[in-house]
Amino acid sequence: MQNVLYIDSIFLINFVMDLYLLTLTAKTLKKSATFLRLLSASFIGAFGYCLVIVFLQIPYTYQIVFGMLPITIIMLKVSCSVKGIRELIYGAGYLFAYAFCLGGFLLFLRNRYSFMERHENSVWLILFAGYVGFRLCMFGISKVKEKKENHFCTVKIKGDEEMLTVYGLIDTGNGLTDPLSGKPVAILEEEIWQKMQWAKKADKYKVIPFHSIGKEHGILEGYEIEGLQIEYEEEKKELSRVLVAVYKGKLSVKGEYRIILPPQWLAS
Repeated sequence: MQNVLYIDSIFLINFVMDLYLLTLTAKTLKKSATFLRLLSASFIGAFGYCLVIVFLQIPYTYQIVFGMLPITIIMLKVSCSVKGIRELIYGAGYLFAYAFCLGGFLLFLRNRYSFMERHENSVWLILFAGYVGFRLCMFGISKVKEKKENHFCTVKIKGDEEMLTVYGLIDTGNGLTDPLSGKPVAILEEEIWQKMQWAKKADKYKVIPFHSIGKEHGILEGYEIEGLQIEYEEEKKELSRVLVAVYKGKLSVKGEYRIILPPQWLAS
């Protein structure tokens, strides 16, 4: 008995799988790919696959080099608007990696469950299993993102004669803002603040209200400082006229960081 899979089924499977893969790739690349662009790119991918693999009778190696690679580039351009060779290589790498993961997941299900093997040509079962693999990948991406949300960095605060260097934490949970200007506020340990005599100017003084667990309302003294430099990974960012609130205590039990930065400082 020979199993038959029709061209419309091949197109549908590739269209939906490409949609999964492009969504995962866009999420990883942090690209704001719209659903319409993802659909368009998936259509191009599915149509290209049918054209190259099914209709063009050429060796498989040529199919990959002259067919699927150009189609992959077009898909990434349409869906994620990748720019430059480096970003394109990263995008293609992630796309192929996710394709490998989904393919491996489907193969695992086929070998693990006899039901999957008996119905391996069921289009809807393949799409459902692909969706399960897609959701698992999305869960993994969210976990990695959650782990990386809080980053350590080096902060150099400009003084009159020299720079004061402290280790900082970029905390996505820091929503402290100045009620008058709406500017985000960093939290600095009092011990570090005592070393910043040059910044203690009456006209730069602020009152920063806050609330936290165990203390519904509170007040922190704050100051506007002339500027600082953030060194994060391989990047350096200069900021001027920023607000810091003085915390009377230790921000980190082990002293890993002495200042907590708002995430808006890196996004600005």
